[in-house]
Amino acid sequence: MQSKKFNTPVVIGLIGTPGSGKDTVASYVKHHYRAEEFRFSYLLVKTLEIFGIEVSRENMAWLTNILKRKYGQDVLTRAMKKTIDELSHAKVVVINGLRLPPDIIFLRSFSNSILVFIDAPARLRWKRVRGRHEKTDDQATFKEFLKQTSGENEHHILSLSKNADFTLDNDGSKIKLHHQIDQLMEKIL
Repeated sequence: MQSKKFNTPVVIGLIGTPGSGKDTVASYVKHHYRAEEFRFSYLLVKTLEIFGIEVSRENMAWLTNILKRKYGQDVLTRAMKKTIDELSHAKVVVINGLRLPPDIIFLRSFSNSILVFIDAPARLRWKRVRGRHEKTDDQATFKEFLKQTSGENEHHILSLSKNADFTLDNDGSKIKLHHQIDQLMEKIL
């Protein structure tokens, strides 16, 4: 998919709290607009799996903090940049799971970048997370989920969402969300 406005790839960064629909948006753009998807969490999940460490939010946060203390705050963005530069040949690239200020600076380093915030009510996000069984702590009660998702990263997400170029309200059906995505893609391509 060639951008009508630019000769460079459109790099779409997705930001949202757990269960907001980032994966759904990324998958839809990937399949309907031939985008390539990259996720910060993929690097962390693979590392935890290689070492036989349980994949949980807590362990992913721990690993992130260890890496950042040893190699600098931008360690994950440097790894992502290298991965995109080496592997991506698409005209649309989706970076799923931006969370921190350096992630946004990284996104904006691409000449044709778009930041999209995906929003959904807390109870709906909790129900989605419980249904996906990706991490060992996905079966938390609603109260536990609220506690898990009130950490520093989530505060950054809500703060950074104010810098979004577009917001998708994922409080309804997938059809409604897909319609919003199509409208967004029409504007940026």
